Amino acid sequence: MIFCSNFQPRQLTKSLQYLFALMMMGSCQTGFTNDNLADNMSPSTTLDTIVITATRTEKGVKETPIPVSVIGKKQLEENHARTLKQALELLPQLQLRPLHGKTGYEVTIQGFSGDQVLVLIDGLPVTASTGSKVNISQYLNVDVEQIEVIQGASSAQYGSSAMGGVVNVITKRLKPQDQRITGHITANVATNGEQNPSGKNFDDNYQFVEMSSDIQLDKQGDWLARVSASHLKDKGLRINPDAWKQLKDSTEQQQISAKLQYQPQQNQAFLQKAWLEMEHYQEDDESRFDTFKAPLSYNTLREEAIDKNRFSLGFNGQLKNINNVLQDTKLTGSVFYEGYDSHSTTSMNGVQQTNRTANMSTQIAQLQADFPSLAINDNSYQLWQVGFSHQKDDLQQQNNGNNELNRAKEQRDVSEVYLQNDWLIGDNWELITGIRYQDDSDFGGNTAPKLAVKYNHIGDTGINHTWRASVGSGYRVPNLKERYYVFDHSALGYKVLGSSDLVPETSTSYQLGYQADILENLNLSVNLFYNDIKDLIQTDRTQPLRYEDNIAIYGYDNVDNATTYGGDVAIHWQALKNLELQFNYGYLHTHNTTTGTELTQRPKHKAGILANYQITPKLDWVNQAMYESKHLLDSEQVAYSPAWWVWNTKFNYQATPKLAVYTAINNVFDKQRDTSDSNDQSNLDNRQWLLGATYQF
Repeated sequence: MIFCSNFQPRQLTKSLQYLFALMMMGSCQTGFTNDNLADNMSPSTTLDTIVITATRTEKGVKETPIPVSVIGKKQLEENHARTLKQALELLPQLQLRPLHGKTGYEVTIQGFSGDQVLVLIDGLPVTASTGSKVNISQYLNVDVEQIEVIQGASSAQYGSSAMGGVVNVITKRLKPQDQRITGHITANVATNGEQNPSGKNFDDNYQFVEMSSDIQLDKQGDWLARVSASHLKDKGLRINPDAWKQLKDSTEQQQISAKLQYQPQQNQAFLQKAWLEMEHYQEDDESRFDTFKAPLSYNTLREEAIDKNRFSLGFNGQLKNINNVLQDTKLTGSVFYEGYDSHSTTSMNGVQQTNRTANMSTQIAQLQADFPSLAINDNSYQLWQVGFSHQKDDLQQQNNGNNELNRAKEQRDVSEVYLQNDWLIGDNWELITGIRYQDDSDFGGNTAPKLAVKYNHIGDTGINHTWRASVGSGYRVPNLKERYYVFDHSALGYKVLGSSDLVPETSTSYQLGYQADILENLNLSVNLFYNDIKDLIQTDRTQPLRYEDNIAIYGYDNVDNATTYGGDVAIHWQALKNLELQFNYGYLHTHNTTTGTELTQRPKHKAGILANYQITPKLDWVNQAMYESKHLLDSEQVAYSPAWWVWNTKFNYQATPKLAVYTAINNVFDKQRDTSDSNDQSNLDNRQWLLGATYQF
């Protein structure tokens, strides 16, 4: 925790001295949004990258007792990662897979599916596009400072849906500047050659443009604002331009956001910062595929239009001049609303079969208090944190004018309280205990505890060894669709029914990690995990509940228990002054204890290499290679999708202090799935040629 108090740095342990130094360089603020993030440091600095997701307070990434994977702004820019999906591809220990029946991708962590991974933007949730899985392709990285990922159960910190882990997108902080207006414009185009749906090899099959500007509204910098906009158009892929079927969906995305911030530069009052932020997102998708209904095959077109609006209002404050134990207590509060509207249609041979509308909304009010350091003795301090939140979710859905839920509108209310103690013991030990209590309007009370410990040791050779261990409970309350949804695809021969008898999924997660700066230019990180999962919710795609008029009826049920275990290794090596290397490897073993088989769509091995070679002071050559092993598709048929690998290469040139140009060849060797093999669900994209530029102003 970063705090502002009256005692001197010499009274602190080494860990607290480190944090105190960061505080003095930053803004002396804490909380759970990006506005409390310290300035990003250059690669040459000895200070640690600041993260907030692991403990909901600011800590150096090497200081936190819970391992955090970080993708920084520099890495995002070097690899031209314009969407959250493109960014998370830089972490091989995560798996990305296409959403079933939707355009886009979900993220899986340690064997947990996208239903069980919580995705946040500045600590506030992203609405799941299917009612449970977040489409990580739907966020454009225009104002992102860094992305933080926690693996394993995080329900004690973040509640339901965090039983598999957390992905938190941290946007850039607003701060006073020398220029009243600063910003950038980025644009790029790309072609996929002979797989462009237009049939033209040099068509601009992929287009992206973004603009962002920070504005200082007054002379002293009390009032600051940001406006940004981005547009992405991907026309998809087609093996045969003259055929109906399209291998990859086409999509067009637009994102516009605005932020207004008040932060008095000479503040003696309670209020340290207040902000208002609004974002509008729009997407249009088109899928073309063939549907076989004996004895004919039908050209099928699925179109979806999505509108999403986010609104947040928040503040940071500090209690002062009250002469009691609450002196210097930090308070952070916010209210949040997100509305997600979808309109989709499906047609077969030009005849409309479905016309579906879905309206989802999430409303949250939350308050967090971070108390001043409490001295236990001369060499031991405790940092206490308490928080409250209330959330309300609504869902409405219709198909062809008929309600697809049990009622016209389904909703859920949940109130939560969490408590965390961060105990720094001497120079080497840190212990975090946390607990969260959730009261759900439908499922009553649930408690999720977590315990994490970190030990630092500097060896005789000067190497700083860090060991971490944690155990925690995870849970996920069934979402409204799983409980009430009637997914009517009678035109395709099936229905999926929600079940009000579902119970929450639960897990117990064990994590063990080791990290060391083996040399000044070589860092090693190893993490091991074991997860015991109960009451997994899913539909049995091979065994319908019953048939009605030759329509297969499927349903959700708590059918499975499972275990997952494995680990990942990350090596960061500054091999030469101008050569930076990163190696990542992840191993995952899954076991469905109900069926005795492994879980489907979970590859055992994933690996990646990132190499950045600075050819000249102005020219960088960036390379990324990724490998994924085969994975089980169908446990009944014992069908596997084959292993695959790709190599992407990029050149970034700083033409002037304000202008950078870049080019890339993604999937250099054109390693793509075999479309004639229905079991091949490996890499979807073919070779892509890209050209772009960024101008700073």
